[in-house]
Amino acid sequence: MLISVIIVNHNTGNILKECIDSLHKYEDSTVIEIIIIDNFSSDNSREVINLLCVDYKNVQSIYTDSLISFSAANNSGIKIAKGEFILIMNPDIIFTEPVIGKLTEKLKAYPEIGAVSPALTGTDGKFQRNYFQRFPTIRQYIFYQSVLAGLFNKSPGRMNKYLENQEIDISTGQLYLTEQIPCAFFLTTKNILENMGLMDDGFILFFEDVDLSYRIRKNRSLAVLTDIKVTHLGGSSFKTEDNWWMYGRYVVSMIYFFRKHYSKSRTFFLKLLVYINSYFVILIENIKKLAGRSDSYRLKKHKYLLKLMKN
Repeated sequence: MLISVIIVNHNTGNILKECIDSLHKYEDSTVIEIIIIDNFSSDNSREVINLLCVDYKNVQSIYTDSLISFSAANNSGIKIAKGEFILIMNPDIIFTEPVIGKLTEKLKAYPEIGAVSPALTGTDGKFQRNYFQRFPTIRQYIFYQSVLAGLFNKSPGRMNKYLENQEIDISTGQLYLTEQIPCAFFLTTKNILENMGLMDDGFILFFEDVDLSYRIRKNRSLAVLTDIKVTHLGGSSFKTEDNWWMYGRYVVSMIYFFRKHYSKSRTFFLKLLVYINSYFVILIENIKKLAGRSDSYRLKKHKYLLKLMKN
């Protein structure tokens, strides 16, 4: 049995080294091949990856000639993978115990499960529940992402129904079924990916894993095994001065997901709500600007979203 670990790296060389070192500390490297796709990094990633290939004989690398989508980068690794199992994993995953063998055994024991993940925890040890979400809906957008979100309560019951799986309790150590699992740690089989189709490179950023989960769930279940955990260094808010553009990419990817999987009427209604929401936010921020209270970050991200929507 061989497990192929696919890792897309972009400007995270130092974190990647910690990830690979931790994997080799806890996992049986004789049954694992690691394929690192460096997606046109401009930091020290190439040097780090080359050293990893020397230090660990089961590591190989692919270097892209330009910045490509996360899906396309993963697909380039999946296509050359030799393993029966495919683990799509972020470079900011840190192993603190053996997990891969236990997960593959679970997939073999339960063929009705198409993909599985361990519990993702932050450096604070807390479960990152926001990575195990419900599939997107119009109500999810209104309740949690629109300008009206503040009008609705954020009760666990409402969140469980529309936003994220509140039923997962990592203290139980049980196996929980869930609608989707993130590509931060997504273990499936190569046979499933080949039969279903690889990742959709129409998603430039965000919703790649939502789409992957949605397609797998047409025939199989997805699960989280909570008696094993990995540390996920991601998960912090992306509201910083230079990444306001992520909001626009997120919403455009959501619309693409609607167009691919839902009806034309639902997609049209979402787009209409998005336009109304962003124009309203821009209007409010321009009014606040007169009083010197405008939120430049909020203004930038909604203007950028409208620009993407028109292209």
